[in-house]
Amino acid sequence: MGLYKLLPESIKKFLNKKLRNPTNVYQNVYTRIKIEDYHSGLFDKYHNKFCSSDGHLNFDTNTTRFRNYMNCIFAEYSIRNNTSGNFLSVGVSYGTSLKVLTHLLDEKVKNIKYFLIDNYKNVGNAYYNTDIKNVKKDVEDIKNFEFVYLEELLTESSLDKVEDYLIYTHLNTGNFEAEFEYLPEIFNKTKSNGVVIVDNYGFWHKHQQEKINEYISKNKNLFKIVLPSLQCAIIKF
Repeated sequence: MGLYKLLPESIKKFLNKKLRNPTNVYQNVYTRIKIEDYHSGLFDKYHNKFCSSDGHLNFDTNTTRFRNYMNCIFAEYSIRNNTSGNFLSVGVSYGTSLKVLTHLLDEKVKNIKYFLIDNYKNVGNAYYNTDIKNVKKDVEDIKNFEFVYLEELLTESSLDKVEDYLIYTHLNTGNFEAEFEYLPEIFNKTKSNGVVIVDNYGFWHKHQQEKINEYISKNKNLFKIVLPSLQCAIIKF
């Protein structure tokens, strides 16, 4: 792979064509045909802008493209089906996903509180953001989302500070135990037609995924969609 990176672009294109390699590579998603919705318009503009300053992503603009596109789609679904409500993101880091969707949806909402839970301590040592200013500086111009910064980990204490009437939640801590423990309380705070995105679902062990599935099966008002990007979207009806 190291040698491949050193090859001229003309040689790379030739090899990719002969080997029938996919030309569009996202997180666990590979397509031979470029889907313009992922690479055009305001989504493309904001996604490229904010990924380019995300050190955790190594400033890559493609790996999380499909994943963030789906986050935006489900966030828009939630506001189309609820006239009011709150947003929640847990595991913020640089805030790339929330920056993209709030820039896209700012003119489509009114007075939404957006609760952000992260202690900015690089838990997991994966080049996560350690300066909350890196989040705040890129949402200063957002008018219709009111950001509530909770500089804590996901605990009973931090979740108590999150108001009810959630319509969109993005869980991205990478910590199965914490997310699973507080998932019931998050759904208790979630309105009908609200969405919870479990971002790391596909990375978890089989027995951990089974715990989530068992919980959903016991709650008939929950509907699960597992995406090839390894995300799990759960809609509450």
